[in-house]
Formats: sequence, C-alpha cells, structure tokens
Amino acid sequence: MLPRWYPNKLDVQLGTFIQKQAILMKDEFNVFVIYVQGVPDLSKKFEFVENTENGIRERIVYFKQSQSALRKVTNARRYKLAQILAFKNVDFKPDLCHVHVPYRSAFLALDLRKKGVPFVITEHWSGHINGEYDKKNAADITIYKQVLGKAKGISVVSELLQRKFKENTSFDSIVIPNLIEEQIDTSTNDREDRIEILTVSDLVDDTKNVTGLISAFKNANETHENLNLTIIGGGPDEALIKALVKDLGLQNHITFRGRLEHDEVISAYHNYDFYICNSNFETFGMTVAEALLAGKPVISTKCGGPEEYVNSKNGILIETKDNKALSAAILDMVGEYKNYSSSELSNEIRTKFGAEKIKSQIKEFYLNAIND
Repeated sequence: MLPRWYPNKLDVQLGTFIQKQAILMKDEFNVFVIYVQGVPDLSKKFEFVENTENGIRERIVYFKQSQSALRKVTNARRYKLAQILAFKNVDFKPDLCHVHVPYRSAFLALDLRKKGVPFVITEHWSGHINGEYDKKNAADITIYKQVLGKAKGISVVSELLQRKFKENTSFDSIVIPNLIEEQIDTSTNDREDRIEILTVSDLVDDTKNVTGLISAFKNANETHENLNLTIIGGGPDEALIKALVKDLGLQNHITFRGRLEHDEVISAYHNYDFYICNSNFETFGMTVAEALLAGKPVISTKCGGPEEYVNSKNGILIETKDNKALSAAILDMVGEYKNYSSSELSNEIRTKFGAEKIKSQIKEFYLNAIND
C-alpha cells in the first residue's frame, strides 16, 4: 500500500482512515505499507521507521525536504528515492499495489508495474470538488492522467467525488466509502446541565471554516449560556483560531485538545451530546460518520460527502459559510438532541460503512485487479 497521507510523527491524525483500511484487510492479505514524508529540518537525508504492532508491516521514511527554488523537482526525486529505498531488500514480490491519492505516491507502483505487478488507485482528494484541480498546471494534469490510465482499477470515497472526478479526468471509478470504526461507550454523564459539543478538524480555515463555527457558536451561546465546544485537531491556522476565541471572550466555553491518536478520537465522541462539521469541502466526512456511529446526532454543512448520509432522521444539514443558519441549528439541536435514538443512528451508519461491508468491497476491488 502506497498512501500519500498516513499517520506520522508530524501529524498523528493524517490519513488514519487509510491506516484503518490497511489493518482491516490484514486477515485477507499480507499488507505492507510504505509511506514517505518530507521534513524540512531533518538532520540527515533519510530516516526509516519500521512498525508491525498493528498486524501489518509499516515502513515510514522521512526525507530532508528541500526549501530551494527547485524544491518541487528536488523533493519529487527524494520522495521517489525514499520509496525505492523502503522497498529495497523486501523478501517478496507483491501481487498488487494500492495507491492512495496519486500521483507522487504512485512512483514505486509505476516501477513495479514494469515487473508485472498491477496497481489500483483510491482518490480521496477534495481538489476535485473545491476547484483546486483546475489550478494545477498542464504538466501535472498530464502526468496525473497518465498514472490513472495505467491503473487496473480506480475507487473514490463518495458519489459526489465520483461525479467530479469523472468530469475532471473522464475516468470511471467505483465508490468504496471509508471504513468507519467504533468503540464501546465508556463515558459517564456527570455534566449537570452543561451541553457539550464536539468538532474534530484540521485547523485549516479555508477548508474547515473553524472561525465560522466559533462565530456561530458565540451567537448561540448568547442565547444558551451552558454550551461548551471542544475542538480536536491542529494545523497552520491554530494561532488565528485561538486568537478569535480570546477576542470573543469564549475561553471558558471552548476547549482545544490538540491532535490526538485516532483511538482517542473515536473514544471521545461518546463524551459529547452532538457533533458539528462546518467544512466548506469534504469528499466523505469521516468525522461526521464516526460521530453518528457513536450514536450522536450531527449538524453538518452541505460540503460534499456528508449530505449522502446525513438527513432529518440523524441530524441537520445547512449551507456552507452560513453562520446565521449554523447558530440556529445549534439552538435547534440543543432542544432536540435527546430525542434522537442512539442505537438507530449507530445501526444506520454501521449498515452503510461497517467493517464487513467495506472489507468485502475492497477484497473484490483487489481480486478483480489481480485476476484481470
């Protein structure tokens, strides 16, 4: 497996859904993951980390990331070399490579294809939805399409992404949603009359619109003073977002927990009354589905993936970038969250995105490529 995103020492939340998919398939296939990550201040050219504790082989390679004027070309070369070095001395020939988010992550897969090893692709990238694909230069788009054309199969994670991917590239794909993982509820309700709200997000405001959430929360909190919001995640706009919380005087109502390991995030959902996603773009909306699987109703923007499974029976959908609508939805949910059936919320999502269904879809995807 060759992912472009994967949990690593710089970001433990990055691509956790890809890691969980790899672990899911370990009983069906011998899974070997190679992940490469650039680090600007690395003290040596390459650093290798090996891990087998999840029942799969993970080989993570960090390379010294160039900051020069030619950094794009230099870093692409270092990325490819890191993949090659990670595969060196491997004692087996793969039957298949699974590339997540090409094209750079496909370098090794293209080399192995010359030796008779097919590869498949899963695209997760929101750039097909938010217009970033159209900003790519012609050379990058040409290479990207060439990689797609050599794959034995292509999957995407939502119907919206499937449509946009087809419009942009002309390539067909199948939809295999992300695996949604659950944990047993061990929470205790000792919060008196406080209402606890959760959001899990990379703090990249152009995409996640956390500042919009905070502004809407401020308005709702003026009507209902017992609201508390917890934000799990980190990112480049963290200082900006924390400054806004301070400016609005919300330090006693908004808590930042930083980036957490995925298992900690999954456990956290059970400690809150409902969940909010205020993103501008989501190809699937992992955290929304995870909250529903934990039996929590959700408020979500119509940002891409979530509207394929969020409805009036499990939450509230609003338009993107609409703080007034979000404030109203928060107050509506304050009055209604206890009326949702946790078991019904969980069962619906489990049926759509549970482990056995996703495992079956991925297995068929792999075998079709291997046996073609």
